[in-house]
Amino acid sequence: MTPTEVLERLRVELELPFFEVKVEDKIFTEEDYQQFKGDLLRYFDEYVRNVEN
Repeated sequence: MTPTEVLERLRVELELPFFEVKVEDKIFTEEDYQQFKGDLLRYFDEYVRNVEN
């Protein structure tokens, strides 16, 4: 999938319609996508939620 498709899928799956993130300019496999999504979620949990507490 293309970077644009990755971004659109993230917006739907994370229920964040205005979500913006830099996506590497490459063709993503399903495995690449799942890794990218997991990294984003881990970053959010480790850094963003940590600031809230």
